[in-house]
Amino acid sequence: MGYKLVRILKKIYLTSFLTIAFISNADDVEKKQNFNTQVINAKHDLSIHSKAKIYSIKANMNGLSLRSSKIDNPSLNSLRLYKDPSRNDKYILKILDENSKVIGLIGLKNPFYIHLQHIGYEDSNVFGGYVDYNFDIPISMNSNAKYISFHEQNEFGLKEISKIQLD
Repeated sequence: MGYKLVRILKKIYLTSFLTIAFISNADDVEKKQNFNTQVINAKHDLSIHSKAKIYSIKANMNGLSLRSSKIDNPSLNSLRLYKDPSRNDKYILKILDENSKVIGLIGLKNPFYIHLQHIGYEDSNVFGGYVDYNFDIPISMNSNAKYISFHEQNEFGLKEISKIQLD
């Protein structure tokens, strides 16, 4: 009789523990940003055959700076930059309008850390370093983009690092 009571109590304890853990975890998942519902395709009006506003950006892991802007046909390399963000992206760019509404998202992976490998230094603890990253962002002529916001993604969501205003 005592053995059966212990088994029943263990089942009740386990069920209540799992229920509480599930409910508390469900709240955390709800707070995370869901990219599937948020991704807006900012590339849909861009082509190498049509004019676009091209912004030259210098970036590092601490922020962005606008180097120059021009109106020209985008290069194939700058169009390849447009990738939908995923969980593997450490850094993300948001293209914002004048009301700070997101009109485009770009996943950058981690372009600031360069991995090095050299024969004869296999025992070394250092296999890379941080670098600045220069790239061009083409934005459609008919979009009303006013800001580019730079974010770092971690397990808790996005953290804004810097925001620059476009001319």
